Amino acid sequence: MYVIGLNSGTSFDGIDVALVTFKRNNLIPSFIDGIVYEYPIEIKKRIKDLIIFVGNSRDCSLRQGHEISQLNFLLGELFALAVLKIINKNKLKPKDVLLIGSHGQTIYHHPQVETIGGFKIKSTLQIGESSVIAQRTGIKTVSNFREGDIAASGQGAPLISYLDWITFHKSKDIKAILNIGGIVNITILGNNITPMAFDIGPGNALIDLVSQKDFKKDYDSYGKMAATGKINFELIENALKDDYFKLKPPKTTGKEYFNQDFINKYFSNIKNKHERIATLTFFTAITIEKAFKDFISNKYKVNEIVISGGGIKNRTLMEHLITLLPDIKIVLSDKYNLPYKYKEAILFALLGYTCHLGICNNIPSCTGAKKKVILGKITN
Repeated sequence: MYVIGLNSGTSFDGIDVALVTFKRNNLIPSFIDGIVYEYPIEIKKRIKDLIIFVGNSRDCSLRQGHEISQLNFLLGELFALAVLKIINKNKLKPKDVLLIGSHGQTIYHHPQVETIGGFKIKSTLQIGESSVIAQRTGIKTVSNFREGDIAASGQGAPLISYLDWITFHKSKDIKAILNIGGIVNITILGNNITPMAFDIGPGNALIDLVSQKDFKKDYDSYGKMAATGKINFELIENALKDDYFKLKPPKTTGKEYFNQDFINKYFSNIKNKHERIATLTFFTAITIEKAFKDFISNKYKVNEIVISGGGIKNRTLMEHLITLLPDIKIVLSDKYNLPYKYKEAILFALLGYTCHLGICNNIPSCTGAKKKVILGKITN
């Protein structure tokens, strides 16, 4: 059974597409192929502008409502094109594909409770209209995975913990499954332990912002720019006192929190651009070490870190991480047939497939939900 997973992450550089298969009575996905369908520059700018606006303003004008509505349908068209591209690449036909699992593009994620009109509300918003995907491809499309967990009093994240659990829950040793995307998330699991997962903090988010603002580059390729700068440890120590790092798991965050405002709050005293990117790169690494120290190492003896996400390509960041966690073996998720580049797309193929089967696919101990629920909405 071919299933396609789609994801546009917090870096919104393109649509990750994974083609997987499932064997009968087995939920472990087998990766077949993956592509990245890059966004046109104009579309990337529209997404970025919209996320920055929604994340920093409480007043959504009619104009911004128009932009969200239009971009929702536009991204649906692009997601459909990405699906057709991988189908054609693998010489398949739409009828060969059981379903598409599409996460869409997160525009806003607000897992904290607010009281509005007497109701306690959390919310999340992903766009990339599933009706458009289904109509253009002729394939059943499953979308809107976070909402079900939030409705069950969870935080709607991290969803990756379900794929981690399916893959590793029978492992004899305890593993930390670490994903460094725009945000860093981690899952701790192994045989006979209750899974734990949470968002640690910024992954590529702050590094990319500095790279774009100071160096006019989308990202710091291989961490070369960070490698040339001096690290300001004093400012890092102060930033590590931020309230988010004190919160106990389960917890989740996003670019609504770790953005330019965060940089301005803690790192505005740095005037040299190489020092700034070097400092933020080390800061990203040390938040991971801090998470181990504060929430993990006192409970679990982790034998291996299985790592994925675009942050792997930042060699300076990885060198910091290896230095900060010298006693734990670090391996790529590729070792377990989960290509680091496509792991989240594989997740949404799995979530779509389990929704289709009517199987609960959240992990309450990881998201904070009160019960297991079936995540996803089906569009034919």
